[in-house]
Amino acid sequence: REWVILDSMAASMESQAEGNAQEERKGWVNGHPPFLRRNTLARINDRPPAHKRDCHPIHSCVGCLTRLLVHFPASVMFGILLFLLIISMAGFAGGSFEMSEATNYDWVIPNGRAALDRESITDAQNKATIGKAVTREDDSGTGRFWITYAWGEGDIFTPENVQSMCQVDQVFLTGSKYRNFCVLREGACTEPTLTVTYAFYGTVNDTSCPLLPAANVTATANQLYQDLNSSTARAYAAFFMDSQTESRSPVYTVRTRSRIDLGAPLEGYTSEYDDESDQLSKYVEYYEDVRDDYFDAFGMKSRWLYSAYRDEQSRNGITVKWYSSPLVDIENAEIANGDILLAIFSLAFVYFWMILQMKSLFLASFCMLQVLFSLPVAIVVYRSVFQIPYFAFIHILVIFLVLGIGADDVFVMFDGWRFANDSQEVKELREKGANSEKIVEMRMEVAFSTTISAIWTTSFTTIVSFLATAVSPIMPISTFGYLAATAILLNFLLVITLIPAILLTHHFWFVEGKCWRLHDHDEDDEQIKEKLLEEKTQNEGIPLQPLGGSKEQKELERKKGSRRPLMGASSHPALSKRESVGSVKFQDSVALDLKEKNSPVEEGKTEEGKEEEKNEEEKPDLIQKFVEKIYLPVMTFKKGKVYPLAITIVIGFFVLALIAAVFSSQIAPPDESAQFLPEDNMLVELPDELSEDYIPGEFSQFVQTQYAFGIDGFDRGDFNRFDPGKDRGDVKFLNGFDFFPAASQDLFIYACDAASARPCNKDGCKGGVLMNSSPGALKCFLPGFQSWFVSRNPGLSTYNCTRDLFLSELKVYRDTDTEALDDIQLEDKVFLIGFVGDDLKYVRFDFYTSIPTDEGTLAKDDARDEADGLTDQINNYARETGASDSMGFTFSSSGTWVGVETELGIVAGFYQGLMICFPVAFCVLLFSTHNLLVSFLAIFTIAFIVMCVLATIVWGGDTLGIAEAVAGVIVIGFSVDYVIHLGHTYIEAFHEYGLTHRYERFNRAAINMAGTVIAGGVTTLGASIPLLVTQHRFFPTMGALMACTVAFSLTFSLLFFMGSLLLIGPDGDFMDLSWIYEKTGCKAGVDSIKSKMNQGGDDAGKVEEKSAKSAWE
Repeated sequence: REWVILDSMAASMESQAEGNAQEERKGWVNGHPPFLRRNTLARINDRPPAHKRDCHPIHSCVGCLTRLLVHFPASVMFGILLFLLIISMAGFAGGSFEMSEATNYDWVIPNGRAALDRESITDAQNKATIGKAVTREDDSGTGRFWITYAWGEGDIFTPENVQSMCQVDQVFLTGSKYRNFCVLREGACTEPTLTVTYAFYGTVNDTSCPLLPAANVTATANQLYQDLNSSTARAYAAFFMDSQTESRSPVYTVRTRSRIDLGAPLEGYTSEYDDESDQLSKYVEYYEDVRDDYFDAFGMKSRWLYSAYRDEQSRNGITVKWYSSPLVDIENAEIANGDILLAIFSLAFVYFWMILQMKSLFLASFCMLQVLFSLPVAIVVYRSVFQIPYFAFIHILVIFLVLGIGADDVFVMFDGWRFANDSQEVKELREKGANSEKIVEMRMEVAFSTTISAIWTTSFTTIVSFLATAVSPIMPISTFGYLAATAILLNFLLVITLIPAILLTHHFWFVEGKCWRLHDHDEDDEQIKEKLLEEKTQNEGIPLQPLGGSKEQKELERKKGSRRPLMGASSHPALSKRESVGSVKFQDSVALDLKEKNSPVEEGKTEEGKEEEKNEEEKPDLIQKFVEKIYLPVMTFKKGKVYPLAITIVIGFFVLALIAAVFSSQIAPPDESAQFLPEDNMLVELPDELSEDYIPGEFSQFVQTQYAFGIDGFDRGDFNRFDPGKDRGDVKFLNGFDFFPAASQDLFIYACDAASARPCNKDGCKGGVLMNSSPGALKCFLPGFQSWFVSRNPGLSTYNCTRDLFLSELKVYRDTDTEALDDIQLEDKVFLIGFVGDDLKYVRFDFYTSIPTDEGTLAKDDARDEADGLTDQINNYARETGASDSMGFTFSSSGTWVGVETELGIVAGFYQGLMICFPVAFCVLLFSTHNLLVSFLAIFTIAFIVMCVLATIVWGGDTLGIAEAVAGVIVIGFSVDYVIHLGHTYIEAFHEYGLTHRYERFNRAAINMAGTVIAGGVTTLGASIPLLVTQHRFFPTMGALMACTVAFSLTFSLLFFMGSLLLIGPDGDFMDLSWIYEKTGCKAGVDSIKSKMNQGGDDAGKVEEKSAKSAWE
């Protein structure tokens, strides 16, 4: 600041010289001794040029912020807290903390080929049904309700059991809102035929469920068993039988089931696919009542962390389970809301850990508020500023991450403040008897300078690791990365603003014993000018010198090896010897007599404050004792000239890393869609039972695919990927599509024949063919239409008729039930023959493949290549025959391909994240340490940690699912934090203290940083432990991976990385960037650039000197 004052003095003198130079010169000489003029002029002329002064913008900001905080600590603290509270309350009022409604598209990659193909088919289908779909006359796959019944031994079909099963069916059928959602026929609810009630009572309208005579029940059951041998009635009878029924003698079943369909589209919608998310929300609302009805019927009640669905439900000895996809959405939301309460335990752990570390209830409480406010404010920024509406259960994890990371940053700032009390700058001010405010200001400036770079560096790497997940094509994972990165950035901003204010408020209120601040304001510029003149007049002959002594003294210190700290390479607060920035040290003795016991710093201290400082200085904590008593002796145990224990540890961890590399390479995507409910939850068990424990439908266990002509893509338009249930886009139909020409009809028939004959030797295909070999697997309408056309138009065919007749008859055929002729149901023909209004826009054929739906992801993806091969075969034929001009090209569409694309997208996003994180981490390490060898050792350590975490997934029998993909990327951010702190301290031991040998530097790094690293790891570990007991399967998986991450990061950082530094770390400036410049011959070029910069600075200095002399003369 005083450099700035001297600038203003020089400018003022020059101005005065221009106005009345002679009078000012005389007045100056008469008023003050000549030596003062000479010394002051010399002081001004000795100023370094503006661009060469030690006034880095960061340091200037630090100085300004420090003075603001020292002046108004409580005002800043409460002001920031009030601001955060207002934002949080505004977010609450605006609904920022409400969960988004789940949709079927949340985990779909919107621009993936499979999604675009699938949605083009469904949207075309939707447009084709406009005007055809009648309210709730179709079955809704989304609203389908299943009930399963299991009997211990013997035939389940007894009178008593049938009555009990009827009563369970009637809970659903007699629901208060069922008639608003049932399937309609001619305005009345249809009776669900696939229910036990209908099969045995012949109707579902008798809600009393009377006990049927045994003879009637036996007769109905026997008829069902006999129908298993009937080609026409088998499908209905098989629905009620378990998978082992036909293997028993006599035939009987111990399981059966009911299925109740709901109607679609709902009232006000044109089809089932019209505004799907809105219709889904209505089904979910209805199923909330269904859930309550069944809970009441079975006396079920959920408890915290335990869902009622996890208990076995029975009626008269029959085990009963029920399922619907909306019930899964409801259950997911409810258990997520329950699991979030476990954050209270994480909060409690971090809070008590803060109290233990800080030894102050005030500090721990207000610092905890800072950590807590960072998340709700981040959510408000995420949803209101970034305009990302998606907020789901996966985002709850950010709470636990912010707790661990936020507390770590608080501890770093707290340690910086604590150790700054013993810094050289603060000691010098105490010796000079400076007032309390000046000492506290310097102490906070030292704390800032020694911690802000370290906090920013570690926060930056963590932010980058979260942003690396943001590049994932999977939207929920991507938004999780955005929210987490926002929370970490906000936490950093609060750590460098709110936490210093809290520390200063605590210091003034409790350490100095003042519950309010009555402070002396800083002297203004005129007072400093007068003080300069007065002090120098009274102490004649004592020249003014900048901090650090004269130029000769600085040169002597430089030759002795003293160096400035590297920019961006902050050491532990205890190690810092920061030069004062932007201040002037005057070497006089005026204030030295004031340094005795009456110093204002000591006068104001309460006994509590003195005891606190005593605790800070004299009582090492348990972690520090571990480092000094166990860790250091083990690592530095020496026998002869070697460190046998360190060598053994490093080699052991290297071998572990190699083993982990082998296993981590075996990680694979999941074989099924992600399931987040507990494994023993009824809603998880029942879908598996439906596919495994009952006689399967003819094609229900195989992948279905569609091939369409006339569709030219899908236009997303203004689609927002963060609001996946709305405005997904529109199908683009082929201009000039014409199905009438003979070439077009021949192409369609060729495509159907090619699908039937297409071989498939992939592992995912069964029987060596792509299409399922069972009759009815192919739905190709054209041969049936041609036969039907000929029967209605004797003497004509679809090849020699007029276009108008062809199209009009095709439209009639679409609306006519011809299932007996072509084995295609009427409702299917509406989808296969795409009339939109009166125009034929597309045609398509569907078939069931030989690929089982429960096949692994990689096997299904491999078999998909064969489906794409069929696409290429058909399209090549279209080119050769010229039919592509009227029909365009086809493509393979399937909901299964969308799922495969999502699962592979999780893996792709994971590897993309690694490709981003590793280079960034290396650059950050190199920038922070300025040493190539240390950076390489650090990046190898991080790679080993990642491989060990991935290997743990393989060892646990898991796959690379959602939680694993997220954890695998953010592990880099966590591990970089630990490594970078230790690497910083090792490098600074040389640059700051002149310790050249790796043994000395290892000891310095271990003593001053190992404890902090361990404490940070304990915080993150403690915050993740409550995740292990949550119901939501995503959270325990993530908690376990976080715990593994912390464990591997701590052990590899402290043992492998530090051991490597002890054994092969750089001595002196070996592999420093300056050393590399010199060894590679780049030093001359660097020196040349510096010389030119200095030359420019000297020229600027000469100009300033000339201006100053002109002012004096």
